[in-house]
Amino acid sequence: APGALLAAAASLARRAANGDKELIFMATGSDANSLSVTNNSLVTLATLGLRRHVMLLADGWQTCEVLRAVLYGPCFWSSRMLRRQPADSITLRKFWDFRFRFYYIKKKYMALLVEGGYAVLQADTDTVWMHDPFRMLRLMRDASLVIMRDVGIANAGVVYARPGSMSALRLLDEVAWRVQLLQNHPEIVARIVPFARPPYYANSDDQSLLNDAIVSAVLRNRTFLGSTARYEGRNKYNPAGPDWASQPEAQAHKEQLRAMWKLQKRSSVVCPWAGAVGPSSRASYVRLPIRGGDAVALAPRSLFAHLPYSAGNAITHLTAARGFAAKVATLRKMAKWDPLGSQVDAPAKVDPGAAEAEQAADAAAAGKWEKNAQEKRNATRLRERIIQREKRNAHTPSRPVGESKRLAHHAKQHKESQLTETPPVGAGGKAGGKKSRGGGGRRMLH
Repeated sequence: APGALLAAAASLARRAANGDKELIFMATGSDANSLSVTNNSLVTLATLGLRRHVMLLADGWQTCEVLRAVLYGPCFWSSRMLRRQPADSITLRKFWDFRFRFYYIKKKYMALLVEGGYAVLQADTDTVWMHDPFRMLRLMRDASLVIMRDVGIANAGVVYARPGSMSALRLLDEVAWRVQLLQNHPEIVARIVPFARPPYYANSDDQSLLNDAIVSAVLRNRTFLGSTARYEGRNKYNPAGPDWASQPEAQAHKEQLRAMWKLQKRSSVVCPWAGAVGPSSRASYVRLPIRGGDAVALAPRSLFAHLPYSAGNAITHLTAARGFAAKVATLRKMAKWDPLGSQVDAPAKVDPGAAEAEQAADAAAAGKWEKNAQEKRNATRLRERIIQREKRNAHTPSRPVGESKRLAHHAKQHKESQLTETPPVGAGGKAGGKKSRGGGGRRMLH
């Protein structure tokens, strides 16, 4: 219903000390395996006192009815959810399941929540939560988007976005738009990829589309090469396609990635829980610049991590454990499988000085990084001045040696005559008159 999304967010969000309205956004399917994994993730959230801040989106009101018996907290569903396969493409023929029903709605609702003023952490349900990630995310103010790193660029399973940046909001909207475009209109591929032939693969996986959206935002040039063109080439599910490596688009894609990585910057942030689990108090991460002086940050491992599991990571994503049985086996090994555990939030651990200490430590580190950055900028300017001077000297015609000596001799004689000249005598017998504009005193350098 109109207004329901933001009303639900207002009832769940946590108001942080810095003013952020923090919200966790998750989605679940209706089958027993999906519900078990979802419940397990919610149990780990409850140990951190974060369960009450989860907006859980189900695939329909029937699933919410099933969850009511075990769920601690509200369940939401959307009439915009896809009920059936929307079009015919190789992707949807081969992979259509509840995940593809959620790809568009998750990204679109995340964009709407951020636009509504919420700091949203969207996470898959096959995650284990060990530390409150918002404690670190609040300190990463140099990027409005913080995304889990993966092979290639990023993983769409754990994405954080804070409000206030139009560039970040456009990127989120771009991903949602691409998903629905390729799910509903696979025929559009013919206009995007010159060598594509039906039946079109029309890849609508949100992760590869997210990666192309990031490249587009960083290079300020919309591209579909990595997420769309690449899959129209020959592969296991599209054997009739042309060889991708021999296409000029393949080389162009490589060049785009090289150009993007050349623009990366490195930053570091305080790891608030590091003292309890390890010696390092800072975590390094990569920033990819986008418009408006903003950036996409690829989260450090201590914030969003793949397997193997470590107690020092805030969130561990089980994406590498393929299938329900593999996930359960991995969680048992970690001693984190408890789908019927309590979802009642544990009391929050209050440390009055913790937030101030984290802010102070990060401010000190930021000052050090800024000093280093300034030194680099100064060195760059100096090199540029030297180069410019050398260019000017190269274009200035040289005088003959004899001519240079003659001019230097005349300049010396002129200077000596100025030093021995008697100044005019004014009334009263004192040296008077105004000083020459070229005489002593201070000059203003323009």
